[in-house]
Parts: sequence; structure tokens; C-alpha cells
Amino acid sequence: MHRLIIILTFFLFSCGTTSKLNDNNIIVSSNKDVLILSLLIRDHLRQTNGRQIVLSELLQKDTLKRISNNFQSAILKTHGGYISVYYKFSNSRQTISELTQKEKEVKWITWISKKLTGQYDGEIQFNYGERFYSIKKIVIKE
Repeated sequence: MHRLIIILTFFLFSCGTTSKLNDNNIIVSSNKDVLILSLLIRDHLRQTNGRQIVLSELLQKDTLKRISNNFQSAILKTHGGYISVYYKFSNSRQTISELTQKEKEVKWITWISKKLTGQYDGEIQFNYGERFYSIKKIVIKE
């Protein structure tokens, strides 16, 4: 009986720390502003039930003003099975050194770097409202 309790305890504590955001990943560390934007969009979609986004309104919600000059445009488009937000960086983009504790605790995001054609620098994919507009995938232009 004691073995079972020890094994269950070990399992619970070890699984609680494995899925945090990996800051050592080169894609994540150089695109923290994209993560912040995706969290702002997710919160906005939850509050407005998936309505249109306006980049200037989203940037006003960034109270620490870390990404206020990093993005030129963001466009929301719906697809079968998910919602996409395509974004374009501005010429005055600045790197972000630190994330807040809440941002560091984001889980289950797939980061992909691939060649994108077109005018956008990347795409953020969200699930629909029945899955609470969770962030599905972040695609970064190579």
C-alpha cells in the first residue's frame, strides 16, 4: 500500500511541471511578443464571443506596453475547425526579455517555424468557442 502511495505521489508531482512553456526553445525565446499577442487575442475572443479584432484595442490592453510597437497589423479569419489570426511585424519591433509568471505558465502550444508565402509574418491558430478559444498553434515565418 505504501508503494502505491509513493508511486502516485511521484507521478502527480512529476507530471505537474513537464508541460510548462519551454523558454530554452529558440523559436519561443525570440518570439515572446507573439505569445503575448496571442494571449491578448485569446482573452478578447473569450470576452466578445469570437468577434472581430482591432489591433489598436488589443495593444491598449497590454498594460506593461511591451508590444505596443511590435505589430503593424493583425487579421482574423475563420477556417474549418479553427480560427486564425495572421499578423505582420512592424519595422520598430523590439525584443522582449521577460514574461510575467502567468505568461510563463501557458501550456500546450505548438510552435512551428516554416516558410510562409504572402504578406504576413505568422499565424496564430485558436480553437472555436466550444473549446474556449484556446491557442492551438503558433506558426512563425522562417
